[in-house]
Amino acid sequence: MSCEAYVLHARSYRETSLLVEVMTEQHGREGLIARGARSRRGEAAARLQPFRRLHLGWSSRGDLGTLTTVEELDSHRLPAAAIGVGLYLNELLMRLLPRHQEIPEVYLAYAAALRSLAAALPIEPVLRSFELRLLDGLGYALTLDCEANTGKAVDPERYYRFLPDHGPLPTLAGEPGAVSGAALLAMACEDWSSEQTLAAAKRVLRASLEAQLGPRGLRTRALLGGLARYRRMSENGQPADHSDD
Repeated sequence: MSCEAYVLHARSYRETSLLVEVMTEQHGREGLIARGARSRRGEAAARLQPFRRLHLGWSSRGDLGTLTTVEELDSHRLPAAAIGVGLYLNELLMRLLPRHQEIPEVYLAYAAALRSLAAALPIEPVLRSFELRLLDGLGYALTLDCEANTGKAVDPERYYRFLPDHGPLPTLAGEPGAVSGAALLAMACEDWSSEQTLAAAKRVLRASLEAQLGPRGLRTRALLGGLARYRRMSENGQPADHSDD
């Protein structure tokens, strides 16, 4: 087999090899053994890095394949501020993508997100679009434009409580977790021009992803939260608070 791929994760395997998890457009997520990649003559290890578009060849036997060729096609050089975000995308895919299941729309959404991050576009819209497309590609598309209990169109003037497995239910503006209908409709068409929409989308998408991830949280989400906290304190001239570390 051979096709384009991105490395999601790599770890040591036996004495000189790597076990590499990759995402491909044609075969979904694959686990590949890169034999001898960690030896002195192992040239593949230098190419098997995150955020690089590769062309891989491998032979398949059972659940794990054996890597045979690695060619680098492109490298998305992420700014320092976006590296943690890229790792968050990789962890999401590692946790949610089943092996050997072709989901080309998720591959394309991931590639588009990396290009946007490499171009230093605003991070929050990139993340929200990717999360929406990931859920859609996995078969968990969010219902954002009609009420879950009645099927009526969402009213931009009303407020809703969003249930990940169902959709929006009418509620009052002051209720905990209330989201405006206008924000839900903007999310449906990936219109991130409003800060209120971005804030609502972050809450809705986090709850929806957690419903699929289960109780075990994401390591990179905790990392990103800590970095954001330190950045805010630095901007406000406050000493770093290590109480949550």
